Amino acid sequence: MIFDAHGDILTDMYQQRHIENSFKKRHLDLYKSGGVTHSIFVNYTNPNTNDNNLFSNIFENSFIELKKNSDIFKICLNYNDMLESLKEGKIGVIIGMEGIAQLEGVNQLRELYKNGVRHASLTWNEENKYASGLSNLNTRGLTAKGIEILSLMEELGMIIDLAHLNEKSFYDVINNTSKPLIISHGNTKTLCDNIRNYTDDQLLSIKKRNGVIGICGIRDFIAKETEFQNVEYLVKHIDHAVKIMGINHVGLGFDFCYYLSEIPKDNHVKGLLTIADVGNIFIELKRIGYSDEDIEKIKHLNFERVVKEILC
Repeated sequence: MIFDAHGDILTDMYQQRHIENSFKKRHLDLYKSGGVTHSIFVNYTNPNTNDNNLFSNIFENSFIELKKNSDIFKICLNYNDMLESLKEGKIGVIIGMEGIAQLEGVNQLRELYKNGVRHASLTWNEENKYASGLSNLNTRGLTAKGIEILSLMEELGMIIDLAHLNEKSFYDVINNTSKPLIISHGNTKTLCDNIRNYTDDQLLSIKKRNGVIGICGIRDFIAKETEFQNVEYLVKHIDHAVKIMGINHVGLGFDFCYYLSEIPKDNHVKGLLTIADVGNIFIELKRIGYSDEDIEKIKHLNFERVVKEILC
């Protein structure tokens, strides 16, 4: 099993809706080659869009596509669904949101939950009515509406994702919630000082909440220098996070973006050009001394623990 905590597949499905069964034609063989069995598929809606219906349209298209392709997908509402998807040989999909700038409020969140949505991050870098992302340099954090959304997410049983928040919002979420939290995709600031990466203190905050960070495959989050944008250096981020947080709090959140175009290109990371190459991560972990047991935790067991606790 391999759990990928972040894939922009729902947005890709919408962009490629003119292609019937686009996932099967563009992604399925690569997912099979990589051995990825489960993923959080998110609705990424550009927060600066002028299309007020785009957020809802992406979801509407996604629900249709996932159900139409039930021979390869199983929507996972809880941990048992994850186990069933494995038995059925299907990709287990947790439906999520990368940013909720267009979310109308708690009533729409309840409706999305009824339709199978089980995950959300509050922002995609932007400042919105719920929280502030990395475009705001910590002068503003979580809002009253954001606290209301978080409260409902915990009440319903949804995965709360801290990715893309500025530090003020990050810690505001921690102080206004009680269950495990995740960073679905991001790396360590100690090894790469990118605004989207996380300090050791932030990593320890996730550990204290029994959460998980998904180490990311985006080249600029791995290293500033082109020569270090490779699998070996990505694994250094995994290793550093393990040293800070412990082996039970580190997983994978690839955030592959190479396919978000009409003609898919590649990921520009040596040894991790597409999702078919994720096995190279485990080869490198093995090479530097990680046991099979610890590799299984990184591959899927750590995120499974969070799913099991939150998605009731």
